[in-house]
Amino acid sequence: MKQVLCIDGCGPARGLAAAFVLALLFVLPVACGEETKAGRAAEPDPADPVGAAPAGRPSVVVILADDLDRAAFHRSTLDSAWTPEGTSFTNALATTSLCCPSRASIFRGQYSHNTGLINNGNDEPGGGAKFFRESGLEDETLATVLRDDGYETWFGGKYLNGFEEDGGWLGYVPPGWDHWQAYLSPDIAFQDGVVNDMEGHRTDWLSGKATEFIGDQRGSSKPFFMHISPWDTHTPLVAPERHEDAYPRARAPRPPSFDEADVSDKPAWIREKAPLKEREVARFDRHHGARMRGALTLEDLSRDVVAALSRAGRLNDTYLIFTSDNGYHMGLHRIRGEKWTPYTEAHEVPFVVRGPGVSENKTFDGLVANTDIAPTVLDLAGLSPPEWMDGRSFTPFLDGTAPEDWRSSLLIEGANHQRQKRPGYSGVRREDDVYVRYATGEEEYYDLAHDPYQLQNRPDAAPPGIKQDLKALENCAGQTCTEAENP
Repeated sequence: MKQVLCIDGCGPARGLAAAFVLALLFVLPVACGEETKAGRAAEPDPADPVGAAPAGRPSVVVILADDLDRAAFHRSTLDSAWTPEGTSFTNALATTSLCCPSRASIFRGQYSHNTGLINNGNDEPGGGAKFFRESGLEDETLATVLRDDGYETWFGGKYLNGFEEDGGWLGYVPPGWDHWQAYLSPDIAFQDGVVNDMEGHRTDWLSGKATEFIGDQRGSSKPFFMHISPWDTHTPLVAPERHEDAYPRARAPRPPSFDEADVSDKPAWIREKAPLKEREVARFDRHHGARMRGALTLEDLSRDVVAALSRAGRLNDTYLIFTSDNGYHMGLHRIRGEKWTPYTEAHEVPFVVRGPGVSENKTFDGLVANTDIAPTVLDLAGLSPPEWMDGRSFTPFLDGTAPEDWRSSLLIEGANHQRQKRPGYSGVRREDDVYVRYATGEEEYYDLAHDPYQLQNRPDAAPPGIKQDLKALENCAGQTCTEAENP
């Protein structure tokens, strides 16, 4: 039996997903108290170890979770599938902490102010898959560059919000992809020209398609690029039977910023929020339990992919990158919305790389972002990124040594959020502090080294240089972004 939880819209097809949830009529039990752990392990073949960097052009697999925050990543056993064998980044950011803009930044290696894709919905200005397609952004992506240079490309899972409405149901396949299996609803997918019901759990189905493709690469010397984009941990949250009893007493994280007692120093859109009600806190707890079960399903997929690469003899020439399209938080600073805020929990994401020559169980504090994925994959493939890309390759970290000239700041940005009544914002994130300026002129500054939960807003204490950095970053493009990130 499947358990379902749907909150504030359900993935790329809200109407279809909502109907799906109502039809199932299942409710998660209230979760509170101590957490348990569950998961299955598909271990790689020890006969196919990962060694030094490959002599030929490597393959690359990107696994992009949905709405996965660092808390769920580390509180579940999902991190055990990645961190022991990889290099992790503790200051990894989604520069715009919203699904569609972030995914566009991943495909294009650009900040949202340069893609122009700033909203989720096709009916919103600069929003959704429709904008990505009609603006021509889709014609030049990481996938098109790799495919043009001889890579075999594979996409599976969630594409951009609104894709199903903008060609998905009609069989549209975006440029650059040789193999295409995209979600159209919580239980239907379009796979290489055919619309089919997904058998079993949607992430298990995706894992099966991915491992089938990997299996076909045995004995091949042609490099491939895979973008695996499961729905977990986004709503509607569906637990496969093997995980539906996991984390029965899970509780949403309760940092000091949870239901913050004194918000008098915050901007007006926060000050207007009332303290959380008991039923809201209970809802967050139920939601967190479901998200933790989703993290277990992501762990299964991750282990299945690694095991498939090992069986196919391709593990020692393949790099794997794991991250999320944005962070997530529940009830922090009294905010009912879960992302698309300027706070660290919304922008910070899990970020791990493993593969040949990559240092194992290594952690860096250097700032990396979703805009860096495309330039890094191209670098691994031996290609120079197009001049219009804003990000930079983080491959210098992968041998276990931090580069001396790495960036010292990143831009974070978000368009006006009508439902939360949050004005648009842009800000500068450094390793130890963050400065944000809203369209209203309001400001926030936090010394993260001494105030990691962002409880004391002190805009008067913001260093003058950080405001100058913001002016340079919010208008940067291409090489000027690199210059602005290293003041």
